[in-house]
Amino acid sequence: MINHDKLIAFIEKQNLHAEEIDQFKQAYENYTKTGKWQPEYKVITSGWLELEGVMIMSSANIPDADYRVYLYATNERSLWELLLAFPRKAIGMFSPTVSWIEERIQTIFEGEFVQTELGEYYRGFKRGSKAKAEHRTVSKRKDDIAAHFRKLSSLKGKIDNAQYVLEGEMLVERAFADGLPIEAILYTSNFVSTSDGKNFLNQVVQENLSCFQVNDGVMGSVTSTRPVPSILASVYLSYPPLLTDSRDLNLHFNKNCSLLIAENINNPDNLGMTLRTADAAGVSAVLICGEGASPIHKNCIRASRGAFGRIPIFNASDTIRSIDKLKQVGWQVVGATASAENELYDIQYQSPIAIVVGNENTGILDETQQRCNQLIRIPMAAGQSSLNVGVAAGVLLYELNRRKMFN
Repeated sequence: MINHDKLIAFIEKQNLHAEEIDQFKQAYENYTKTGKWQPEYKVITSGWLELEGVMIMSSANIPDADYRVYLYATNERSLWELLLAFPRKAIGMFSPTVSWIEERIQTIFEGEFVQTELGEYYRGFKRGSKAKAEHRTVSKRKDDIAAHFRKLSSLKGKIDNAQYVLEGEMLVERAFADGLPIEAILYTSNFVSTSDGKNFLNQVVQENLSCFQVNDGVMGSVTSTRPVPSILASVYLSYPPLLTDSRDLNLHFNKNCSLLIAENINNPDNLGMTLRTADAAGVSAVLICGEGASPIHKNCIRASRGAFGRIPIFNASDTIRSIDKLKQVGWQVVGATASAENELYDIQYQSPIAIVVGNENTGILDETQQRCNQLIRIPMAAGQSSLNVGVAAGVLLYELNRRKMFN
């Protein structure tokens, strides 16, 4: 349930001014008097501990569009949640707001800028929601869609095609429910042998996504996973660098943001569990640094349990340069290492804050530790000297959340 009073307060606090905002505020004023919305609005908000983003959709009254959309968010995660919540198949006319929001819209939506009587808009629809979706049976391994999925089995293929693959019912169904930009789905007859599988496929068709029924031989040719999964999905890949070519920060944040930096985590299962933990703890984004496992490794994606794709994840080859830039623009950077003198309960956390966790065996690099504002360790009873990196990230992030909620 949307608390419209809080929503209006958020809009006014952010000092947002646009035709759509003025119209919505007028409609809300009339609603408080009459109990009816005129015109009708769909409103979606984002944020966990506090309101951080809003998407206001009204009937477009513009040719070739379903909604006029006003979109504003204070950080990367809150914006990404709003973009994922936009309905598939629908075409939106997005009002220009600020440049970074326009850039993110274009990463998940296909479209173009158009000039109307009301001004310039970006008209687009969520990637994968094609105007003419394909629904057919594939029986040959040489079929184009099977060949495409085989390309996505390699890291190079994923990067070249800007797509990654989800395997199995749980991950595919979760991605669909979360609004991820699914490009195509492969499924076997075994998947639709149950009522749940049939119902899910009907939803997929209604959402205008391309889906292909394949035999076990074709499915086995596009994945090395055994036993062969009964369903796969290709999803649009967003994995941008933290720093631009001009070394500017490619991360939009507010003062209450938190960032998890994962340096040189080699095991893709550990990296996936770390992403899952970061997602649950509500971080604003994750930065993956160094030469560790790729987050689009299928083991990482499986272990992340839907976190990859749902939270903003950035990359950087140089941890030092990234930390220096974060500190330059006001971030506190805290490194977690067993050799630190201070415990995590002893330090004063300041926002925005970045928590650094390191390699399973060697921890954070020495030069990275030297760049951190502070170093902390997690206190442990006798018998153990370290924790799994995903567990350690959870302890650190939830202590941070506890302090945020207390304050």
